[in-house]
Amino acid sequence: MSTLHLTERRTAIGARQCARAVPEPNGADVLVVAFAGSPARWLDGWQAAVGAPPRATFVVNDAALWIAGDPRERIESVAAPDTAVRTELVDSPGNLTDLGVTLTEALEAHAARDRRTVLCLQSLTVLLQYSPLEQVCQFLHTLVGHLKQFDATGHFHLHEHAHDEEAVATLRSMFDRIQ
Repeated sequence: MSTLHLTERRTAIGARQCARAVPEPNGADVLVVAFAGSPARWLDGWQAAVGAPPRATFVVNDAALWIAGDPRERIESVAAPDTAVRTELVDSPGNLTDLGVTLTEALEAHAARDRRTVLCLQSLTVLLQYSPLEQVCQFLHTLVGHLKQFDATGHFHLHEHAHDEEAVATLRSMFDRIQ
């Protein structure tokens, strides 16, 4: 199942909002594309809302390394001791091929553990700042197909008022549910 979460304000969405939007989030592995906001804060919020995930994989822009220091250390510092944490770097939110390959590999790794996976993509607004709508739609079509293939749940965030009505309508049509 894939859900588009429309927000009126911020691009970065807290994990508590994600947990409320996902059916039965407790005990699920999490896969987070964290191009907006702090991945460490997101994980801390998820743990506070539903408990520590068995496995957490974060995909971040490698620019985070020189902007705010190594995100791996910050994420690992807030992770519960029994959470397996991985941090994957992509060179740019605009490199949808690199992002797609990274997410497919992460979904495969999560599926190999035979546990439910929740994907949170923050944010479609960031992707649309780097890539045209048509390319983002092609990327999403493939990604949503992978979610179904791996029986994963996807939760995608979009700052609704940052885009024209046609773009929002196009994106709405790609998801199972709108929130």
